[in-house]
Amino acid sequence: MSETMKSLKICAFCPNTCRSSFGANEALQIESQTPSALSFICLAVHQGNLEWNPETQDVLMRRDAVKSSVGKCTYGLNMTTILDDAVRSLNLR
Repeated sequence: MSETMKSLKICAFCPNTCRSSFGANEALQIESQTPSALSFICLAVHQGNLEWNPETQDVLMRRDAVKSSVGKCTYGLNMTTILDDAVRSLNLR
């Protein structure tokens, strides 16, 4: 899990270099659905700053922008896989 946490931190505080992978007019531009936003939300839950409930789970499953970013991350992260691992660990709590 420590590698997952490290990747979440990298993505959460990244300047969104993958953003060019989704068009300016697409719904994918919703800030709360970007890979960095979902990473930040996931970190907040892991750190106890945000409740793990059905609403949070639903938010973390909105992955269209995340899927579009695969292969375009400056750091080479596959955020779909990383978020899957993080959500899986939260479900095991």
